[in-house]
Amino acid sequence: MDVQRYISSGIIESHAAGLVSESEAREVEAAIMQYPEVKAAADAVRVDMERYVQIWAVKPPAGLRKQLMERLNEKEEEVTVPVQEEAVEEEEEPRSLMPQIPVLKMWQYGAAAAILLLIISSIMNFVFVSRIDEYKNKNTKLSEEQEALSVEKNAFSERYQQAQKEMDMMKDPAFKWVKMQGVNKHTGIVATVCWNPQSKETFILAQELPATSEDKQYQLWAIVNGHPIDAGVFELGNMTKSLQKVKPVVNAQVFVVTLEKKGGSITPSLDQMFVAGKVAS
Repeated sequence: MDVQRYISSGIIESHAAGLVSESEAREVEAAIMQYPEVKAAADAVRVDMERYVQIWAVKPPAGLRKQLMERLNEKEEEVTVPVQEEAVEEEEEPRSLMPQIPVLKMWQYGAAAAILLLIISSIMNFVFVSRIDEYKNKNTKLSEEQEALSVEKNAFSERYQQAQKEMDMMKDPAFKWVKMQGVNKHTGIVATVCWNPQSKETFILAQELPATSEDKQYQLWAIVNGHPIDAGVFELGNMTKSLQKVKPVVNAQVFVVTLEKKGGSITPSLDQMFVAGKVAS
């Protein structure tokens, strides 16, 4: 049992006011016996209702008893009344003149007040929970935005490092830059190879190569004495403006790019040659 939710449900107040069914009454009494928190809540409700009754009880006007005694003394002079009857009249008549609201009515008023407070509390809880959900949604949105900014920051950092590396390579005299231009029907397109004959590092910049189908991929070849050497495949898309590292090239006189099946081929498809460029001596 969720004790706190059970206490806040209002059934304890209804039980104290006698507004529950027999089964509900047995359930509340069992909960009081089993859970100290429920017993404490029930005791608090009982005390509050007793105080409520005491506050609203109507007290007799001041001096009423004195006035009654004087009237009785006047009557005693006129007629003889048995002492026993006088005592009874003295005790009972003031009581009949003391207007009081019935205790049951007081319990009903207390129950109505408790139910009203329960409704107000429920409304406040609903508003509070709604605001919590709103704050949670805002926090989730902020977290997503922060994550997106973090991803963008990392991507920018990678692009910056790549640009810095390319600048360093351009300044390094050990690298040779080979501009490959379109051949045959592919005139007007360009790709560039950056090759270091000393370290054998090789990079390609696929500047203007046309897009390919998903089952095709461009492949770089180094030509030495008429023999093609595989230098690896490379990507287009977002990588078009970046230097992509391919396989190391030991020696090269000419670089060419052909369109092959995805993953590359063992030998180049010369009829699918797109660009070619001679290495300066």
